[in-house]
Amino acid sequence: MISKSQKNDRQVIKTRNLIQDAFLSLANEKSFEDITVKDISERAPVNRSTFYAHFEDKYNLLDSFISDKFMTIVSSRIHSDTKLTEETLRNLILIMCDYHQSIGNNYTRLYKSAAVLIDIKVQIKLQDIVLNMLINSKTFSRNEQDKLELITVMISSGIYCATKRWHSKGTLKNASALIKEVLPFMSSGLKSAIGKVT
Repeated sequence: MISKSQKNDRQVIKTRNLIQDAFLSLANEKSFEDITVKDISERAPVNRSTFYAHFEDKYNLLDSFISDKFMTIVSSRIHSDTKLTEETLRNLILIMCDYHQSIGNNYTRLYKSAAVLIDIKVQIKLQDIVLNMLINSKTFSRNEQDKLELITVMISSGIYCATKRWHSKGTLKNASALIKEVLPFMSSGLKSAIGKVT
């Protein structure tokens, strides 16, 4: 027998999905800036108070959507105890290529109209992943915190910007060719920053 809380959980998930589907439907018709909470609520259909019970505003809804999509791609290939190695750098580049293709090809208008917001959100998530991998790879002293943050930003920004550029060029080369160009540079930078990378 299903408990009341399980029914409520299912209802919450169903309502969130309705809201998100309405948002994505609207995002195929108009730019992110032109979408309102009223539009989303009418399309869902839910009342505005229901929308606000699930999301603070359309920006929070976009954050939630992007985080879910990104983490779905990441979680199947990267684990919380993963160390930063040449192989995991390769995986991160492939993950970001897959992410840009998935969002850019399936949600083209949203990907373009909310590019700055999406870029910021995903880069922060990617920084968190790289930071966790670095911490799993080496113990950093308190005095090395600035160094750790700098390495994290350089690696995550490098991966994000290289893969976004790759996607914006229409993927003229496959992801393997991009890895051959980018990985030696990133690996040598990582080696000089933290020592041997396997």
